[in-house]
Amino acid sequence: MGSYFRGMTSRQEWEMELPRLWSSVTGEIESVLKFSYDALCDEDKDLFIYIACFFNDEWIERVEEFLAENFSNVRYGLRVLADKSLISIDRGWIRMHNLLARFGREIGNINVIGIDCEYSDIEGGLYKNDKAFEKMSNLQFLRIGDTHPRVHLPQSLKYLPQTLRLLDWDGFPMTSLPSNFSPEFLVEIYMPSSNLEKLWEGNQTIRNLKRMYFRDSKNLKEVPDLSMATNLWKLDLSGCSSLVELPPSIGNATNLNELFLSRCSSLVELSSSIGTATKLKRLNLSDCSSLVELPFSIGNATNLTELDLGGCTSLVELPSSIGNLHKLLSFTLKDCSKIEEPLPVNINMKSLRILDLADCSLLKTFPEVYANIQRLSLNGTAIQKLPSSITSWTHLYHLAVPYSENLMTSLHAFDLITELHVCDQRIQELGPWIKEMTRLRKLVISGCTKLVSLPQLPDSLRYLEAENCESLERLDSSSLQDVGANFGNCFKLKQEARELIIRTCRFAVLPGEQMPMYFLWQATGSSLLMKGNGMDPIPLMGCVLVVNKVGDSKEEMDVYYCIKDGTTCVRHRSRIHSQRFPVLNEHLYTFEIEEKEVCCRESSVFEFEVRDKKWEVRECGLNLVANYDFKI
Repeated sequence: MGSYFRGMTSRQEWEMELPRLWSSVTGEIESVLKFSYDALCDEDKDLFIYIACFFNDEWIERVEEFLAENFSNVRYGLRVLADKSLISIDRGWIRMHNLLARFGREIGNINVIGIDCEYSDIEGGLYKNDKAFEKMSNLQFLRIGDTHPRVHLPQSLKYLPQTLRLLDWDGFPMTSLPSNFSPEFLVEIYMPSSNLEKLWEGNQTIRNLKRMYFRDSKNLKEVPDLSMATNLWKLDLSGCSSLVELPPSIGNATNLNELFLSRCSSLVELSSSIGTATKLKRLNLSDCSSLVELPFSIGNATNLTELDLGGCTSLVELPSSIGNLHKLLSFTLKDCSKIEEPLPVNINMKSLRILDLADCSLLKTFPEVYANIQRLSLNGTAIQKLPSSITSWTHLYHLAVPYSENLMTSLHAFDLITELHVCDQRIQELGPWIKEMTRLRKLVISGCTKLVSLPQLPDSLRYLEAENCESLERLDSSSLQDVGANFGNCFKLKQEARELIIRTCRFAVLPGEQMPMYFLWQATGSSLLMKGNGMDPIPLMGCVLVVNKVGDSKEEMDVYYCIKDGTTCVRHRSRIHSQRFPVLNEHLYTFEIEEKEVCCRESSVFEFEVRDKKWEVRECGLNLVANYDFKI
């Protein structure tokens, strides 16, 4: 690249030539690349083409799975390419420079072994009719995205090559795969958000299949027979809301490691054969709202390390065999509102590190858990006392509890509590005792409609959730530094409290009809010009006032800002999204501008936008982070 720019003396010449350099491989560079390529043996040349066309930025083990039949030793071939600087291997990921990848794709176009629409250079677009693949008998890799603007897809398909190893088709339009398709060589099938109702008829040979992804295929009603899926490692059916059951043959998938069924809202039961999937490590059934029970055989899946039943609102009890899961590290029962006491006594597993019982509203008794626990969430339960033994739990670093008057009897645990949820609508103030919670990081008081004031809060606090505290007026803290805060719909906040929030919170939402005078740079609309000192980096705080354009929205707030500085334009995402703030009319959203190095020019244009297009930025502002000395 250095030789390419030789003789160009000005920055302007460099900027004019860069697009040409990136868009095409010039003759001089191409000759160098071709020399390196020609020095490879035939097998390594083929491997180079595969990487360039299909497997750039891929995990090594995944590439080995796909290419094991084509090459005698994939790992050795990758080492050869790395030694010749044709690829790099970064912590197990294969990386190839864009120029090398383009060069490889130009060679690869001669022999079509796969189609990746992201790299399609077919002039005028890629049109597919129902017989589009009939003459591609050697096609091994097919990757089609449903939103690619230059790909025109058929609504029916009569043929897919029998040689396919990767079938990656986002938004597949048909209700099933072609009836004559044989998946014998498939290693991975990736078809999220498809229109599939079923895949194929009968029992197909799928011994090579390792991963199946059908996430958010809302019409999928039938999972194929898995009797021969002995190498299946991962099955993702999350969001398949029409799926009522899994086939009993799921137990034949003896190498199954991960099974994701979250948001399968019609799933009534889990086949008892799941107990024979003894290598299963992760089972996610979260938000399976129709699931009534777990089979007793779940206790035979003794390699499970993660079990998520959060949001299974029809689940009433757990089988006692749950105690056999002696390798379980994480167990989630969040929002299982019908789970009754007692929990199985043998939930007290030495292996357990994370137990989430949040919003299990019928639970009144502190669960029997082993002292190795690290994260314990009890908010939203009826548990009112913490055992004295909790002080000896040396591994505990997260403890979320509900507030009650009886909590005062658990003073011994105050310095262990990291998250406190106050849901008492009668409460008018929090006592000074809250300062004793020296490790408190999150305080939730949303919906405490009679709460008038907040006392001095612990310095450890990082997030305050106070939405819909309709009577809240005062904040007795001198600073909320490093705190993110939600004061949505807290319309009675006094001016002093508003100024404290705006001046010291790292990011926040609070009511406001106009941009506060606190912000030095202000503008109507979503764009403003800021003149800097041209020298030192400037730490800034941004603020937007949003208004609704067309009706209600359930979207979460997400603010982006673009910093234009001369010829450069850098788009950034604010930290607001990290706490899932609601989008509220006539509310101010404040956040730190974290890209300080961009903000030190003589003049910069800031443009703000909200992800939800039903909303627009009416006013925007910038100010220095508190306590920063700025010289114009």
